[in-house]
Amino acid sequence: MSMIKKSTASKTDGVFASRFITLKSVFDKADNKIFTQPCKNKNGQLPPCVKKVTSNGDMILSERERNEYAEGKAVYFPEDHIFEIRHNMTLDLESPHDKAVWECIKNSPLIAKSRDEKDEAGNLVIDGPKFDPHKLNKYGTAEMYVFNPVAESERKVSKAKKRHDAESYILNDPQGVDGRLNMARILGRSMSNQPDADVTDYLLTVASDNPDKIINLYTGDDIHLRLTFIDAKEKHVIYIKNKLFMYGDSIVLGATDDAVIGWMRDPRNLKILELIRKDTYPDYIMKTEG
Repeated sequence: MSMIKKSTASKTDGVFASRFITLKSVFDKADNKIFTQPCKNKNGQLPPCVKKVTSNGDMILSERERNEYAEGKAVYFPEDHIFEIRHNMTLDLESPHDKAVWECIKNSPLIAKSRDEKDEAGNLVIDGPKFDPHKLNKYGTAEMYVFNPVAESERKVSKAKKRHDAESYILNDPQGVDGRLNMARILGRSMSNQPDADVTDYLLTVASDNPDKIINLYTGDDIHLRLTFIDAKEKHVIYIKNKLFMYGDSIVLGATDDAVIGWMRDPRNLKILELIRKDTYPDYIMKTEG
């Protein structure tokens, strides 16, 4: 076996194309940078271009690898090499050096494959899980992401379309004022004494920030259940005990709003759901039965 001294990586520039990978900082500042050593893949393996080192920090190469390295036919990095990754740094995958750099850093938890990449649990690797006041860590681990102009444009267009669709549902609510009031109630905002313009403005604000929430409300098939749940809570037909929603003395409905709606949707609970409706809307039930 032969040994060879460590080398340093050179800077790269380029214009984004299919062969280029551009890395951007989530903070979008020119002086933003991160540092990482070669990273293992999901199987715990380092890329072939990463080599072990001696106690002196020299890479350990075979005779063939040493010759290829000397002739510029192969690129190797020591396993303890520190890569500096800068905002807007671009790697040319047709360059042996840049390709080797990418193989070394692409599995870093500090680099997201895209701005909106999610982990196996569905959390954004950059922004982290949805806000939870009980969690101290509200952000993800990644600080850089692979910038793809085409994907970025498609994402913006998709979000704009969703926002337009959400706004259309609100403005063209088939139940008009009453429908918008109900949607506001489901979202946790009681606005029965406020003009329709204020209700509409509130819903449009939600649509701008989270169009999926509005679209799911209007296209879902559980609006009546959610309104029943809200009315039952207001009339104390459904109440909270030991952090659980309860009906009667011992019927547990769930720990969250969505869990209760899931309980209501279950056909096995239809008879109890009818009892909840009778207790919540006694006047209406009497009229329909009369």
